[in-house]
Amino acid sequence: MLRLTAVTFVFVLIVFLSLSPSRADEFYVACWNVENLFDLEDDSKVELDEEFTPEGPKQWIAERLERKLKNLATVISKMNGGRGPDVLGLCEVENRKMVERLVEELAPLGRKYEIVHQDSPSDRGIDCALVFDPNVFALADSKFHFVDAERTRDIVEARLRRNEADLFVFVNHWPSRRNDEWQRIKAADVLRKRLDEILAADPKADIVMIGDFNDEPENVSVKDHLRAVASSENLPPGAMINTMASIRAAGKGTFVWNNTWQLIDQVIISPGLLDRAGYHWKPNSTERIEFPEVLSRPSDAGTIARPLGSYTIDGYQENGYSDHLAVGCVISQ
Repeated sequence: MLRLTAVTFVFVLIVFLSLSPSRADEFYVACWNVENLFDLEDDSKVELDEEFTPEGPKQWIAERLERKLKNLATVISKMNGGRGPDVLGLCEVENRKMVERLVEELAPLGRKYEIVHQDSPSDRGIDCALVFDPNVFALADSKFHFVDAERTRDIVEARLRRNEADLFVFVNHWPSRRNDEWQRIKAADVLRKRLDEILAADPKADIVMIGDFNDEPENVSVKDHLRAVASSENLPPGAMINTMASIRAAGKGTFVWNNTWQLIDQVIISPGLLDRAGYHWKPNSTERIEFPEVLSRPSDAGTIARPLGSYTIDGYQENGYSDHLAVGCVISQ
């Protein structure tokens, strides 16, 4: 009788697990501006990378690069409950070699990350890249979108596939806020044109846009040109959804300027990620990825805590990570 009960229990457990939502059907998508992940060499094809060389003003030597890689990998490995991201967008990487070095540091996660990258025309020599776990997604296609705004970064597009369903991911690093606003508008227009092409073919396409937009959700480039709104209620035709609303409402951001949080790193999704077909953005899952060690807490009264970069006004920081916080969200299928 006891044997029968045990067999029955196992059978019921198997049936229950097959009917229950599986963690394996949830995927963590993150993005991080990792702040000047340069190699040690002076690239003759790039005008402004000499700053990050052993002889340059930052004295960018092998020990500092190794420390930077280990610091970044420590934080990335803690994402997604210690499992690491399934998809990771990267901003401010100098070249594919640096992405490969970072992926090597992530080896303890047991993932065999693959890379989507090409060199951009940036005058500083920095690019965007996308890293993904091929045991979770297959790469169906990739594209790189040129932004004609004084040698800025290409927008990276990857079409990822799982169970015959496509997820479009765009990694963005729009022109700096030191540049004119029209340049970020130009980047928004380039991305919007590609979105319209995808949506014309499939109005319910699942699209996630991540990265350092260098503008905040209410700025013209994001709100009017990309047409990303804060709420999915009464959604205008063709509008995207900016999932950062709760972070904005809490007065938080991802980057500090003039002692004020700015929300320039964002996760924006298409309406297709709100339905139950294909992929689905998990409501309220978008977060700024904030571990205690990545924040500097200045002793000066009235100075707010901020992301701790590799270099600050006090010089090189051995325990620095990036001057940006990463952002992430959960996508399910």
